[in-house]
Amino acid sequence: MSWSPQQEAAIRAVRQWLATPGPQVFRLFGYAGSGKTTLAKEMAGAVRGTVLYGAFTGKAALVLRQKGCVGASTIHSMIYKPFEDPVTGLTEFKLNPDSPVAHAALVIIDEVSMVGEELARDLLSYGTKVLVLGDPAQLPPVKGEGFFINSRPDVMLTEVHRQAAENPIIRMSMDVREGRRLQLGTYGESLVVARSSLDKHKLREMVLASDQLLCGLNKSRQTFNARIREIKELAGARAPFLPVVGDRLVCLKNNQELGLLNGGLWEVLAEDVFNGKVEMSVQSLDEPELSPARVKVPAEFFNGTEKTLDWRDLKRADQFTYGYALTCHKAQGSQWSHPLVFDESSVFREDAGKWLYTAITRAADRVTVVV
Repeated sequence: MSWSPQQEAAIRAVRQWLATPGPQVFRLFGYAGSGKTTLAKEMAGAVRGTVLYGAFTGKAALVLRQKGCVGASTIHSMIYKPFEDPVTGLTEFKLNPDSPVAHAALVIIDEVSMVGEELARDLLSYGTKVLVLGDPAQLPPVKGEGFFINSRPDVMLTEVHRQAAENPIIRMSMDVREGRRLQLGTYGESLVVARSSLDKHKLREMVLASDQLLCGLNKSRQTFNARIREIKELAGARAPFLPVVGDRLVCLKNNQELGLLNGGLWEVLAEDVFNGKVEMSVQSLDEPELSPARVKVPAEFFNGTEKTLDWRDLKRADQFTYGYALTCHKAQGSQWSHPLVFDESSVFREDAGKWLYTAITRAADRVTVVV
């Protein structure tokens, strides 16, 4: 494969880092289509020893595997091990001293924007060298995230190579990143459509055809989630706003012991309500091979009144809400085959372009943008 001068310089820089006892982390950043993952695979091929690939979410790990990064998994499954409590029977996750990371020559982590400090420091605790891949053209990470992306890159790839630029999703992302407005119409299998041209029937079809809805505002997210639950006829018998078996939830708070990561998607397997809390058995949609987790979530999280809860109750509680629609901020670090994006970028002012760029690049195969 032929490399551009910029890509060749990146390969040399990473190989020099690998060959010396210098910093543990190398930050290889670049725009969508600049070849970060392809370059990482090239560098991995020259490493003596085991190379592991990982990402924050299961969706992002799946995309890595589809790109030929064999065995890519979530960081969580790389470094934590489940232990069953002999008394309660509940599964807890603790740092695994025998993690494959401890014996690897190199770990490559993609989509690092959502990796927070606790997870990052646990990963680095093994002493193994870590090559992290990120895209600073995306939205700034929310508070408490972005441990790797918030530092200056060792190498920044700015050139989008020709083959990638022919990909409609990359083409759309380049237009947005370079300040051009998305034009209505088709981009390969992707589509940009005006909201005013959609009736309720067509909008319903588009929602059901997508595998994730993305929007900008929490108010919009709540409205979309309620509407999708109506479409799927998932209103609970006791209270329409409470989750039922089959509902899709998004986790809002890390709980290492239970294997819960902020931003992870889960499905309800069983539910009941006691003393204002929804007690559920939930199954990870990002890592289906994991055992279900038992969680207790205040009912206020499902009707949008969680801000009324006392901070002490919040600290003790697991936190989930509906995950059919996510804000673009919450979607960072993940990808879906065909997301549906409702463009609310204008409310983010100076970050409007970064918002839309981030939303578009959550798509692995095609994207529909409603403007």
